Amino acid sequence: MVEGLLLLALGSGLLAFLSWLPQRIDAMVVVSEAIADLIRGLGQLLEAFLGLAAVILIALLLVAGLLALLSGGFRLVRSFTRLINPVRTKPSKPIQRRPRSRQ
Repeated sequence: MVEGLLLLALGSGLLAFLSWLPQRIDAMVVVSEAIADLIRGLGQLLEAFLGLAAVILIALLLVAGLLALLSGGFRLVRSFTRLINPVRTKPSKPIQRRPRSRQ
């Protein structure tokens, strides 16, 4: 019963406050300013995401360039070492074919 009375008091107090509020401030101005602030905030958020995406893209390009340099250097060194010391392999045995049986 006490909870019901408290909820009724809270509801009537909130409705009285909301009915008194338009006398003190212009509600349409507040709502329009809030919407404008929200739109500006979303624009700034989108701009921040685009900036972050640009930074990530540049970092990925940097990593790709470094990997290309490292792999190119390793391949170049490997090819020079093969030119200086060629790897000698044993001659492979020729493959002998089995004669086909005629039936």
